Amino acid sequence: MNQDFRDSRKVVNKILGYIKQIADNFSGTTNDVIITDDAGGRVSIDEHIGALTTISGPHKMIHEGKFFDLSGIETAVANGAIVDILFSFPAFTVGHLTNVEFQLDDGPCKVDFYENVVTSADGATALISNHNRLSAVTAGAVISIGPTITDIGDLLHTRHIPSGPAPGGQASGMLVEGEDSEWIIGDIIGSPVKYLWRITNNSGGAITIGYHFNGYEPGAS
Repeated sequence: MNQDFRDSRKVVNKILGYIKQIADNFSGTTNDVIITDDAGGRVSIDEHIGALTTISGPHKMIHEGKFFDLSGIETAVANGAIVDILFSFPAFTVGHLTNVEFQLDDGPCKVDFYENVVTSADGATALISNHNRLSAVTAGAVISIGPTITDIGDLLHTRHIPSGPAPGGQASGMLVEGEDSEWIIGDIIGSPVKYLWRITNNSGGAITIGYHFNGYEPGAS
């Protein structure tokens, strides 16, 4: 018996096992039927239509206490001044950055994202909140505001935030990047790495800048 056939038979047997669990548990009540896989995962059968119900990967990370949030406001940012937000990843720490959002009084402003940043001081440590308020899991990555940069590193991404409505109806003074274009950042080879989000005020006057980041860290504990 070749390996491919044995692997296929294992898959079929697992599916048959799930079907048996459904049959054994279904009693005509209004409760969802729950089946479990070998890793302890849970699959729910909707009580009304008998179909599998699923959630997205990031949603699952929330349930596991591995989805985190950071937000803040910087006031009276002078024309030509910058706001720097540093993401520091220890060795073997990887994060999925699913949302990046800046909101301003007015533009234009520029947003740059850098990798392999070097600092002489990391700035003020920011509060990272766990989306699952019943979880004791903490993020391995550290986020700080106002670092002292000695080497800006490598530019990965740059965006312009206009002072008026942008094509597609984007609101004035806003930049949002969503889950479908998440950044997977961090370290898998044992060398700590730092990333920097830098926003530069080119509006011609002092403005308030808000920021919001969220994402998940599968290895958080």
